[in-house]
Amino acid sequence: MRIGLHVSVRRGHREALARALDLGLEAFQLLPYRRRPGTDADFRWEKPDPAQARHVREAVTRGTAPRLAIHSRYVPFLASDDAESRRRSTELLARELAFARDLGGGEFVLHLGAYSPGSTPAEGTRLFADGVAEAYSKVSDAPRLVMENVPGGGRRMGGRLEDLAALRAELTGRGVGSGVCLDTAHAWAAGYDVASASGMDAFLDRAAALFGAPAVTLFHLNDTLAEPGSNREHHEHWGQGLLGDAGLKRLLTRPDYAHAAGILEMPPGRDVENLAFVKHLSG
Repeated sequence: MRIGLHVSVRRGHREALARALDLGLEAFQLLPYRRRPGTDADFRWEKPDPAQARHVREAVTRGTAPRLAIHSRYVPFLASDDAESRRRSTELLARELAFARDLGGGEFVLHLGAYSPGSTPAEGTRLFADGVAEAYSKVSDAPRLVMENVPGGGRRMGGRLEDLAALRAELTGRGVGSGVCLDTAHAWAAGYDVASASGMDAFLDRAAALFGAPAVTLFHLNDTLAEPGSNREHHEHWGQGLLGDAGLKRLLTRPDYAHAAGILEMPPGRDVENLAFVKHLSG
């Protein structure tokens, strides 16, 4: 498995690439754009600087940059039963897909959001797939969609592996190929035992049974302070959370997932230590 890191774009995408190279990453993940200073609105955005985007894309194309995934900046409301929310969300997704393409990202990681009160998971799945298909129809050469599991709970979609399998099937029916990103911290919070070796095996075996190991192209390798099954998000540095190393070691050494990239998404300040921890277990 290629080991990498989510790298901040606060100083621009060119500096983010330089950071990835300095750390010797085998893969890295970026946001498509920086947050506009002083704003909190979901639909405020700052287009990537074209020269910086070209610099990153050319490095990826030449093979002088690590494998690159782009993570969506915001979770769109594609599964909402409100037509205006879906329209804005589809536009947002299409814009971010275009930014991801311009940066040279091969994969675009997306959380699934939630279905509306009074609706059903099946209806949310249908609406989500419709919105994704419409967004992809607007963007040529868009990167492959990779759907991420979440901590689950309430109306949030993607907490169960079965959610991801159902969405992949809906998207396939609309001519949109997709992959899967599995986050260890999110899986734990959703109730999967990924801390033990046997629990991780059961989780990965279930993923392989539902959509095939090759479909899982990314992992987010995160420790967590969230209690198991709590449906809460609380990423933590490796060795300082609840997951330990037994489950992670099993994941890193499973040959059927060796093709995937493992991205660390930790609080700032311990990048080198976290990378060393994971690489030691993978050896």
